[in-house]
Amino acid sequence: MANGHYKQMGAQSVLSTTDLFQGFWSHVDVVKGGFKPKVAHNNEIHYLGVVNEGALEISREDTEFLGTTFPQVVELLTPSQVGMKFSGQLAELQKVNLRLAIGKDIDDNTATSDSGGTTDTANNAFIYPGSSCKFDDVFVGVRALRERCDGFIMDMMIHKTIASGTVTIGGAAEVINTPVEFNALDDRNGELGGTSQSPLGWLYAPNPTSSTTDATLRPSHDEPA
Repeated sequence: MANGHYKQMGAQSVLSTTDLFQGFWSHVDVVKGGFKPKVAHNNEIHYLGVVNEGALEISREDTEFLGTTFPQVVELLTPSQVGMKFSGQLAELQKVNLRLAIGKDIDDNTATSDSGGTTDTANNAFIYPGSSCKFDDVFVGVRALRERCDGFIMDMMIHKTIASGTVTIGGAAEVINTPVEFNALDDRNGELGGTSQSPLGWLYAPNPTSSTTDATLRPSHDEPA
């Protein structure tokens, strides 16, 4: 295709203000065992309350293959590592949120009695960091939603994860928060609802509001051959 010199410019600013998002990820849920309907369980969905500074991060590292010309140029670019992460600041420091944040079973209501036995109670408020290295029964699915001004809801799902990072409960005159981070794990085998097409999770995003082609972005004439 011949190159050309531009004689006009097309759009230089916002294509459509409808496509702009403001605000926050304002609703975050977790459920032990995953969200997909095909995952059979009766586990309760837990709303985390306010999650300040919530952020979805989809990362990718690429591997470059260089040819034998000199100077060498990139001949092939392939993704070698792909990740999906949701992080934020938990503000509502109740037992379910704190169990979640330290990687414990959010539905565990087993309390240890003074006699060394165990008592099942829904009112158990004790949390025991470091009591187990087993994660098999504490994996959760994470769902976050945010609403655009026109009512469209963007949502994201991480099929299988466990909270990581450091729980910090400090002191301040303002409301305190503790960080929480969820890194997606491979769930292509469908244990918590993933598939080969969606091994980590997904993001639901809107269609572009404007589909008009900006014809003036095409060169107005071809340069000499």
